[in-house]
Formats: sequence, C-alpha cells, structure tokens
Amino acid sequence: MSRLTDVEFNDLVTTGHQVLSVYPRIPGACVMMSALLVGRLHDLGHASASLVGGELAIGTTVIFGRSAVAGPFSQTDYDWDGHAWVRFGEYIADVSLVMTAYSGKAPRVLARHVARICKATQRLYVATPDAALRVDGLRFTPQHVFSREQIDALYRGAVTQLPES
Repeated sequence: MSRLTDVEFNDLVTTGHQVLSVYPRIPGACVMMSALLVGRLHDLGHASASLVGGELAIGTTVIFGRSAVAGPFSQTDYDWDGHAWVRFGEYIADVSLVMTAYSGKAPRVLARHVARICKATQRLYVATPDAALRVDGLRFTPQHVFSREQIDALYRGAVTQLPES
C-alpha cells in the first residue's frame, strides 16, 4: 500500500464530499455510496482505489457483518448485513457511516459511539485502519475486495439513484 500524495488525498476528500452532496440520504446505503465514490476516483485516474466489504465493529461489538463471509459476494444482496467502504492508499473512506449513525435507524450503540467521535456535519469519515481502531474505536475488517466488474455494475446502479439535475 502506497502513501497518498496531497493531490490524491484531496481528490479522496473532495470526491467523498461530492458523493455526499448528491446521493440521497438513505441510511444503510454503504455499498452503493462507496461504489459511487470509488467509481469517481477511478474516473479521476486513481485505479488503486478499491471497494471493500466486510465487518464493522466498535471494539469487539460487531455492528454490521459477521466474522465469516458465507460464500463469495457475487451480486448485490439487499439482505447482506455487512458494511462497505473505500480503501485508497493508507486510508479508509466511509461515506455512509456518519449519515447512517445520525439517521435514527442505526443500531443504538453505533449512533451513540459515532456521536462521540463525529459531528453530524462531518459526514465523511477518513482514517487509517490503525487510527480508526486506536483513536476512534472502530474496527473495519475486510472480507471482500470487489472486482472491477462488480464496481462498474454497482457504480451504474448508484448513478441511477442520483436525482436528475
């Protein structure tokens, strides 16, 4: 994993905020929102950005996901209980965490925890995995890295969710 340049990091943050400004506020839309973010990063020439699915925990308490994936993630599954985020360089970028936590539909433990570490206006969560765990108490456990074909299909689906301009 290579360290991001200032330009790459700025693209990550700017693009994350763009996704948050255009995607409908739908709690639990982590796969689609993350696919939109990674797709747009790819469009900017950042081919190393990846879409990751897995488990999100607060300390040892699993919030989304389970400790083992039951088979390959081969299609969009609306019953999937895991979490998705973008990995770019040394960073995790989570475009749905704060929105979901403040939605009123999040598990109470997540809502309380995120309220302690993030303001509702922050919306985009960016951290290294180590800082996420040590500083924020969030454990992101990758279980699936989406293929380019999966990302492309999810990206096209996410674009259909955008309001017409």
